[in-house]
Amino acid sequence: MNLPTSLAAAALLAGLLPASAQAAAPWSDPVTVAGSSGQAGGAPDVLITRTRGEAIAFNAPGSFPGTALLRSVDGAAAGTWPGARDFDSTFGSFAAGDRLIYAGSDGDRRVIVATAAGPASAWTVSRRGPTTGGARVATAAAPKHTVAAFSTFGAGSIGSVYVVRQSGVRAAGATERISGRGHIRSLAVAVNARGDVLAAWDRSGTIESRLYTGRWRPVVKLGKVTAAMHIGAALGADRRALVSWVDQRVSEGNTGQNATVAAAARSAKLGFSRARVLEQFPDPTIPGGTVVQTAYTSDGRGIVNWSGRTAVRAALVGGRSFAAAQDIAPVAPDEGQNARGLYALATGPDGSALVTATAGVDSERNQVLAVPFADGAFGPAETVSDAEPLLHQPSAAFDPASGNFVVAWQAPQPNRVETSERPAP
Repeated sequence: MNLPTSLAAAALLAGLLPASAQAAAPWSDPVTVAGSSGQAGGAPDVLITRTRGEAIAFNAPGSFPGTALLRSVDGAAAGTWPGARDFDSTFGSFAAGDRLIYAGSDGDRRVIVATAAGPASAWTVSRRGPTTGGARVATAAAPKHTVAAFSTFGAGSIGSVYVVRQSGVRAAGATERISGRGHIRSLAVAVNARGDVLAAWDRSGTIESRLYTGRWRPVVKLGKVTAAMHIGAALGADRRALVSWVDQRVSEGNTGQNATVAAAARSAKLGFSRARVLEQFPDPTIPGGTVVQTAYTSDGRGIVNWSGRTAVRAALVGGRSFAAAQDIAPVAPDEGQNARGLYALATGPDGSALVTATAGVDSERNQVLAVPFADGAFGPAETVSDAEPLLHQPSAAFDPASGNFVVAWQAPQPNRVETSERPAP
């Protein structure tokens, strides 16, 4: 799909005009997703499959549960997505590969795990795990495989980590409990094209991981933390793996702890390395955005991105070795604007990748930035959107049909979803 033509045409057909923002080359000028003006009540998710097209999904206005999930399929006007009852585009988790997967709380003490054959298909929904007072969720997708992970909260906020695997055209599999019981403060999951799965989580102050390779291997302890509220995981084609986390206990937007960014990696033949500290904050500033993202490029290079104290930062990983951290976008945390910081890390062909962030222009307005990665190096930060108040949540994915990276974000006045794209670097 080519957004500069198809989405612009759809917008005009819907009586809308492209947004007035002028993106910097090589980005297309932002376009309002048809049918989203006044209807965007939740963060957008860019969901692109290998062969079945793409959707931009977002909640309609309203209170959760009960809010409709809308989708714009291949640039058409957004409409209600069949089967997606009580899906949450902001706090739930979506992933797209050959098929789609979703995980999130249903707002009524259960966890939803759902799959769909593609963006034009209805969702098949199941409720998983024990009853819970809330849930942390994560999803991942690769060719022929998808996976969902979630944690539950019982008496005393004690719970466990569960995984649901799905392969080929088969229905989602059984719910598997893969952790001991404890305070699960964060979790992440990854899958590769072989169907191997990596899950990682903070259980009562210990970072743990577990690898599935036809069977679940024993839990591996990666480090001790006070409270890792954000965690990332990535899994390579040869079972190399990477787990990253940010240790900082935050309660109701407050903390007395300086953030520590750390990671551990394993190679195809050797187990996880000792945890490596990537950044230690000098003060108790709380990083914004999604805080940390982790991925492997198509040529096997590991990337850890995070919201650092003075910039969005990155560390490249080869095997179990970490390169020195580098600043890639001039975005500093702003505790009055927690939407500012790192958001997405998307991978493309030939070892390429794209990082998105929301940067502050002044005390009220934000702007979407993107940082391309190609030939083993990050390029300069690029301007994707105009500056507006409350602009946030830039989701990103690579579209194999057009060869472009696609970014979508929520914009205010009126609430709407905007999108832009650029060729893979």
